[in-house]
Amino acid sequence: MKLYAIQLLLLVAVLASPFTTVCLASRAGPPPKCDPLALRPCAPAAIYGARPSGECCAEVREQMPCLCRYRKNLDLNRYINSRDGRRIAAVCRVRRLRC
Repeated sequence: MKLYAIQLLLLVAVLASPFTTVCLASRAGPPPKCDPLALRPCAPAAIYGARPSGECCAEVREQMPCLCRYRKNLDLNRYINSRDGRRIAAVCRVRRLRC
């Protein structure tokens, strides 16, 4: 239980890092706000291998143009490139990143 709390705090700290910028890569409508904190609903799936929720999948799809930027961040990269990160992408049916 203590390890769970530490991991969750670490994830929140990483996601709360000053890495929130406006993403300019979207062509369909206004660009989404690149906010790693928006991916909080995916924490149980990323940390414990739980099935991604509908809210998680919606946020992953919305943040898709920003994921390449997150991938360059060493703290976030390990979640995106992890086995669970790839599983989240597969379950949520999002396209493979081409960065």
